[in-house]
This record gives sequence, structure tokens and C-alpha cells, in this order.
Amino acid sequence: MPVPLDEAGPEPRLSCTPLPVPAFFREAEGSFSAKRPQRASGYSLLSRPRHKVPPTVSRVFPGCQPQPWSQPRARLVWCRGGPGQAAPPLYDPAKRESFFRQCFQVLGHLGRGSFGEVYKVRSRADGRLYAVKRSVEPFRGAADRHRKLAEARRHGRVGRHPNCLGLAQAWEERGQLYLQTELCPGSLLQHCEARGQPPPERRVRAWLWDLLRALQHLRVCGLAHLDVKPANVFLTARGVCKLGDFGLALELGQAELGEAQEGDPRYMAPELLRGDYSPAADVFSLGMTILEVACNLELPTGGEAWQQLRQGYLPPEFTAGLSLELQALLAAMLEPDPRFRPSAETLLESDLMRCTGRWRRLALLAEAGLEWGTVLLQGLMSLLWGAWLALCSLPHWHQGPPTTPPCSPLLPAYGSFSSDWEDDEDDEGGTGSLALEVFQLSGSSGNSSLQDRVPGAPRLSLPLSLGSTSTPQQTPGGRKQR
Repeated sequence: MPVPLDEAGPEPRLSCTPLPVPAFFREAEGSFSAKRPQRASGYSLLSRPRHKVPPTVSRVFPGCQPQPWSQPRARLVWCRGGPGQAAPPLYDPAKRESFFRQCFQVLGHLGRGSFGEVYKVRSRADGRLYAVKRSVEPFRGAADRHRKLAEARRHGRVGRHPNCLGLAQAWEERGQLYLQTELCPGSLLQHCEARGQPPPERRVRAWLWDLLRALQHLRVCGLAHLDVKPANVFLTARGVCKLGDFGLALELGQAELGEAQEGDPRYMAPELLRGDYSPAADVFSLGMTILEVACNLELPTGGEAWQQLRQGYLPPEFTAGLSLELQALLAAMLEPDPRFRPSAETLLESDLMRCTGRWRRLALLAEAGLEWGTVLLQGLMSLLWGAWLALCSLPHWHQGPPTTPPCSPLLPAYGSFSSDWEDDEDDEGGTGSLALEVFQLSGSSGNSSLQDRVPGAPRLSLPLSLGSTSTPQQTPGGRKQR
């Protein structure tokens, strides 16, 4: 039933608080977050099965002829010993097994990416441990093969450097590319994820110094990496950083811009979007890598936060724990304009990197000296132990032949025997004593011969008499006596 207006009373006054205006999540896009704990290293999703496209056979599109690189025989692409180095004697092209299976013993599976999978192997030729990267998909054509073989040649062009992952050899077999590199325990990404918290700044400075030296070497070689990130930085057993995975590397001044490819967008320099490829892009990517590692920061893949980092903004809530010198160095490396961004050589000449370089060299020399000292100490201990064993066994070498130990008589003396036969023999003229002397002489010779036949046997003197025998004796008169 409706209530009359007069009886309802005055209308209640509404609140003057304005309604919130939506900001379209602008603040959420610009926020930064720390890294989330990752799954265990042993957890991995099942890989998708490799798709196989059957050859097209028809009158309009005839089947393609097999290319030379699809043959089962291995072909060497690059080798540290030079192009003239012969194949290892272990490889037999007549066998059905591949060159990879004949010359290497697979010890484990290290990882798998979008372009290849990596195995831990032991070479059957020299017995050393290596890492072999095999392309996941076979060559899709001549252009794809040329691009992948160029990767191996660029990696070989880097040569040997203490901060670059070394390449031993590369070959193609059955339409796939194989890269044999030195083995490292893990990557920088795996190390930081396993730790779960930011490492000490002293260690971060050492890693930055190592990677700046790697970028300096690449610039001398005329290369730009274009894919610097923690997953492509490998740590040795001594904690030295090595830059690897040169799949997107670009030859400066010789390669066309159409062949260049961008890497991970989280570490990509802003000028790459404009097609400006230079070593300065690697310096920016290295700055992003150090920022992520030192601050345990989850780098965005896009949005407002991605733009803020490309505009030179460093989140103070994450960089507050860093020293002012390292913050200034990161700000210079993340300069938006590549013309004002310092090079790797300039950064190495800074006061912070000079101090870090001196400390880093001394630490590496101390570790190397400790390793060599441990090896020498083990060898010296083995030598001293062998000499001690030789001295302990020296008296046994000059010991004479074994002698027969003296033994106590097992039987009583002859005088203890008493018998009525002895009285009878004495009464019969003493023939028993003479016979006893003859028997003792013959018995002693028999015992000596027995002693000579059996070394170490005790000497026994048996006091037996001839009178104890029952043989009748012949008397001089011809009569037998008993």
C-alpha cells in the first residue's frame, strides 16, 4: 500500500562521496613484483611429439628429391683443429648408428628449448666431458640449413676466451645440426632460481665484470649477441661466467638487417624495435640481466612497467639494497638512447669495475693456486706413502734362508728303558752293545737322510737295540741261539 508523501517525512540526504572513477588498471600495469618460487629443477612438462610431414607425391606437386644434407653420413661444419682435420677413427660410416652415438657416450639430458636439446656426453676419443646441442627439427630447406650452419660458424669465430663458451666442433647429420661445446654445471638462471634470494653484491659485480669482458671480445670479433639473458650465461665450477648460445648473433657491417632477429622481449633494447642493431643493444640486455639477478626482480614482458624500464626508470623499492656505484652503473647501461649508452670498454674502465677486476683476478689466481697445490700435495703424499712401504719391506729383502728351529726330544733317553732282554744280552758276552752301536750308526744316517728329505722335520734319536728282535742269532759253532 503506498504511503502518502506527507506522512513519509523528508527525503533522506544522500552521501556526498563521489563514486570511484576506474583507472583501467594503469597502476597495476606499472607495478613491479619479485620473482615467484619456481618448481623443482627435476619437474618438466612432457615435450610435444615431433610432427612428421609425409612427402607430397602427385602429378601437380611431385615429390622432392632428397637433399645431400639429409643423407645419413655426417659432414663436418666447423672444427677447432681446422677444416682439414680428419674424422675420428671411431666413426664408421658403414654402420647404421649415427656419428653422435658412435663417438659419444650419452650421460644425461641437460635441457630442451625451442630450437634444440642439450645432452651431457663423454667423448670416446679423449674421454672428456662435453655438452652437445642438437637441433630439434630437421632442416626445413636450403635457407634454414644455411641459417643454422651460419650459427655454428659464428660460434666458431668467437674462438677461445675465458668468458665465452668454447666450441669444439660442429657437424650436420641426417638433416640436423650438432654443436659440441665445453660443459658447465649450469646456467646463471638455474643458479639464481635454486638460491631463491638475491646473491651478495660482491658476486654480482664479479659476474658483471666477466660478462663485460665477453661483450668486449665479441665487439673485437665483429659480432653482436642480441640475446644476452641469464639463461644464456653459464657458470663454471669456479664461478666464472661464460656467454653462450650464439644462435641470434649478428655479424656487424656484413650481414643484412633482414637476417637479424630479436631475442627475449624482457631483455630487448628499445632501439631494436626501430631496426637499429649494434653492440649497444647487448649492453642494455646485460643491464637488464644484472638488474634481474641483483634485485630478484620479475621483468615484465610488456605493459607500462616494460615502458618504464625502457625510459630509464629503476624501481627504488628493489634497488634500495644496492650500492650507489652499482645503481649508477645500471642507470648508464639502461640509457634509452644508444648514442649516450656507454660501451663495454668504457664500463670496464670505471672505478667500480677496475676495483672489481683486481679483486676478481686475485681470487681466480688464488683458486687456481689452491687447485694446483691440492694436486701437488696429493702426488707428494702418494710418493711418501710408496717410499714408506718400500722402507718397511727393505729388511725382508736381506733376510737369509729359513733355519730349522731347535726342538725338544719327544722320546725319553735310552737309559730310561729297562728290559730283561738287556740283562740277557749282557750275559751273552756283550754282543748286544756292539750291535746297538752299529744300529745307532746306521740309524743316525737314516735319520739324517730323512731330515734332508723333509726340511724342518725334528731330529729324533730312536734308542732301539738289535737284541729286541726275535730273529735267532748264529753262534760261531753253528748253533742258533735265541
